[in-house]
Amino acid sequence: MNTLAIITKIELKKLFQRKDSWLMFTILLVPILYSVGLASNSDVITYTGAGNITAIGFASAMFQMSQSMFIFNVILSAIVGRSLASEIENKSIRLYVNRIGIRKLIYGGKELALLIFSIFIDILLVITSIAFYYAVLIHNPKVASGIFYDSNVGMEIMQIVCNCIFWLTTIFLVMLMATKLKTLVCVGVYMILYIIMNLMSYIDGIKYLSPLHYIVAASSNSSQIMFSTILFSIYAICVGILFTHIGIRKIEKMDL
Repeated sequence: MNTLAIITKIELKKLFQRKDSWLMFTILLVPILYSVGLASNSDVITYTGAGNITAIGFASAMFQMSQSMFIFNVILSAIVGRSLASEIENKSIRLYVNRIGIRKLIYGGKELALLIFSIFIDILLVITSIAFYYAVLIHNPKVASGIFYDSNVGMEIMQIVCNCIFWLTTIFLVMLMATKLKTLVCVGVYMILYIIMNLMSYIDGIKYLSPLHYIVAASSNSSQIMFSTILFSIYAICVGILFTHIGIRKIEKMDL
């Protein structure tokens, strides 16, 4: 097993052992509570969509709802910040530096572990949404159609993908910030940047620089959703390469 894979494995183990990481799993309560609320005809939780919803459509709606709650973005930024900023602050990252020495592998391993962690949460959210759709929500025929997908499946999958890409972009951004800022400061700065990105997403000319623009475009059910998703994928790759390169250069110059 190569060095990068070893570091990634260690970081994944650390992530699943940390209590703050488990806070991210509360995102699974979104489809659970929503499906139970709709199935029981709750006055608090209502469905206003056009027509009955499919299983994939429900999963897509849960991703969009989780994204709109914002709290899960904050939790993710805290997890990312603690993975690097806290270890730089308490000097525990020296264990890696002394044993491995190649700092770009340390940074890359931590980042890769966080990306895998995020994708794992995304997969669990899809599975939980579909499971509770068939186990609970299907008992309300006014909301659930009972079928897995319909003609809108392509659009709904693109909406899920765009939300997943946004969380990956968040990891690239906060990892870079964590090379200079403490964990709580990373979270605070991220919250400010999120507000700025949200404003940018509605301004012509600069909206394409905001990752939230692509979330808005995906949720609008426009005919350009495939193009927006491809553009967002290219955007995320470019941002990932750029921020990772800058982050590696910063950590290589640090006195650890």
